[in-house]
Amino acid sequence: MTAVSNSNQFLDTFAEVENWLRRHLSVSNDITFSKMVTHASGSNRVIRRYADDLREYAELRNAIVHDRSGGRVIAEPHLTAVRDFQQIAANLTNPPKLIPKFQLHVKTREISDSVGAAVSDMRAGAFSQIPVTRDGSVHAVLTAETVARWLASELKNEIVSLKETAIERVLLHTEESDHYCYLSHDQTMFDAIDAFEHYASAGKSLDAILISHGGQQKNKLLGIVTLFDLPQLLNEIGLKKISAT
Repeated sequence: MTAVSNSNQFLDTFAEVENWLRRHLSVSNDITFSKMVTHASGSNRVIRRYADDLREYAELRNAIVHDRSGGRVIAEPHLTAVRDFQQIAANLTNPPKLIPKFQLHVKTREISDSVGAAVSDMRAGAFSQIPVTRDGSVHAVLTAETVARWLASELKNEIVSLKETAIERVLLHTEESDHYCYLSHDQTMFDAIDAFEHYASAGKSLDAILISHGGQQKNKLLGIVTLFDLPQLLNEIGLKKISAT
């Protein structure tokens, strides 16, 4: 079996992305690749994220296939470039969804439960935040940082009881009430990264993304993404870091 060259793999991927852009924008064949990227960047967050890379790959395509040579390949791209471009193409044409990758049973606590019970859950599950419900619907997210602030406020007291103190009282020490958000079960990993970036650009920390049907607070939790999961999230789509700009 003859091995497929790097150039053929690259050109096949370029054609896939180019055709996808034309369908996405409903434009004719006389619109250049770079113009399509510019136009699509305004409405598609995935394209916007990869816009510079796509333009560079368009230049690479022109470098390896020269029109004056009858469209023949005159250079071979590095395999790393081919693999990176294929990753981008996959993210564009089929953005990875949050579910099922981040689907799991989300441990919760009722607001009237003791903070000691919540802390025990955190330790047992090796997580630092837990959704808190009121009458079965999520009311807040309790974090280890909030527990620490509550404990600091109680230092003046001789006795502090984790078992007798309700989570509701501890939640009064939450620094920012909007430190978590909801995303829908059918949204993508790019939506989650955008949420982290949005908070970072505002100088805030997003402790948890709660996933439910339709992103509705009243619906059952299907999964959760936290700052601890961010490296895995970035790895899944081939990125190395988020941007706060």
